[in-house]
Amino acid sequence: MAAAQAAPALAADALCCLGLGFLLGALYDLARFLLGDRRAACFAADLGAFCLAAVLLCSFSASRSRAGTVRWYMAAALLAGDAGYFGVLAPATRTLEGWLKWLLTRPAALLALAVGWPVRRMAEGARRAHHEKKQKKAQARRTKQLQKNAKVLYNSK
Repeated sequence: MAAAQAAPALAADALCCLGLGFLLGALYDLARFLLGDRRAACFAADLGAFCLAAVLLCSFSASRSRAGTVRWYMAAALLAGDAGYFGVLAPATRTLEGWLKWLLTRPAALLALAVGWPVRRMAEGARRAHHEKKQKKAQARRTKQLQKNAKVLYNSK
């Protein structure tokens, strides 16, 4: 059993693990942004976050921690940091992601507008010209009738 640590040493370890939890949450959020929201991508991001949490916790406890081993309060602080990120910073990063996606898709949308409007105007002009030509032919056919339908005489016996 490892020796008991002083309160300042425990607090320093807990704060470092809290920061690692925030980092883990930010990396998970970045992975979800880059990979998307598909089921397989979510599974890969979840599995990667779980493995990264274990690696971060073990490497921190082996290299920087005063205790030298993983303790319960380190895992709790890592979990609290992760939950803190998703409770406090994640809504702001979601908004930032929305703006970033909007900004990245704007060139394509502006190109579609720049190309789409002239093409649509040309197509509407061609359709209008065809419609007017069709109406003129129909009008010409209506005026060329020799007799009115009401005055047609039939031979009756």
